[in-house]
Amino acid sequence: MKKTEIISKIKALNLPQNSYVVFGSAPLAVAGIREAKDIDLFISKKTLSELERRDWKKLYKGPKDEPLTFDVFEAHDNWDFSPYSPTLKHLLSTATVVDGIPFASLEEVKKWKAATGTPKHLADIKLIDEYLANSRRFSLL
Repeated sequence: MKKTEIISKIKALNLPQNSYVVFGSAPLAVAGIREAKDIDLFISKKTLSELERRDWKKLYKGPKDEPLTFDVFEAHDNWDFSPYSPTLKHLLSTATVVDGIPFASLEEVKKWKAATGTPKHLADIKLIDEYLANSRRFSLL
């Protein structure tokens, strides 16, 4: 998925403001770094309850990792399943807002991917570093 599709899908959920942040690979797609296959949401416990009432389904992915899923979405009310477990409040305070939607900053995504250390995440770190280096270079011109 590219930026416009991601934004459209998230807006269709009509989630309360300040109750979620988009995490995972979607911030990379919104920045134009690479496409995303799914949309990970870090949401408040209250919003999690709302999604349960909307018939989102729980998916067991491992210890401490049981997101609610629907369509291309995975919604988590914590990030404790990872070696890097930021709070929702922190991610919201450092988020990049695009078209009214809070996306985790690329720096925060990079921290999470570095802590996880899988080959896929290490490849994304390289892409993020290249993107940030080019962004800084162009901002100096």
